[in-house]
Amino acid sequence: MFQMFAGQWNKSDKYNQFMVPMAKVEEGLAATESREWFFELLNNRFGREVYLSLESMRDQLNMIGIGFTDAISLAFSEQPDSLEYGKRKIKDLFQRRNEIAHQNDRSHASAVQTEITKEYVEEYVKAVDAIVNGIHKVALQRVAESNT
Repeated sequence: MFQMFAGQWNKSDKYNQFMVPMAKVEEGLAATESREWFFELLNNRFGREVYLSLESMRDQLNMIGIGFTDAISLAFSEQPDSLEYGKRKIKDLFQRRNEIAHQNDRSHASAVQTEITKEYVEEYVKAVDAIVNGIHKVALQRVAESNT
């Protein structure tokens, strides 16, 4: 978002609709040499929210001008139908996160706790790493495009 704010990236529709309290607008106008107020605003606004659901992740990436489809397709490019594979991984990660966080990792039907295996952890660490790297690569492409 700061790249958009600074005029280095094109502004997305979601960026243009982002609401800022007037107190923060005044703080930003007064802080002409500092960007700390901007990052504090974003951290306070987004710090407690979870963006692991497919829809939330798509919305957040679109807000900062990074195409969800591009990032996820790139993240899982070695898989056939990389976009669908990536969507499925994200949905699975979010579902399991909710089960762990809200259900003590237990099935509603049987109350049996699900085992977390080393293989499961390694598989999903690899998936998260791929997602982060895909997003990062698209962001770097945006930076390179804005510098040309």
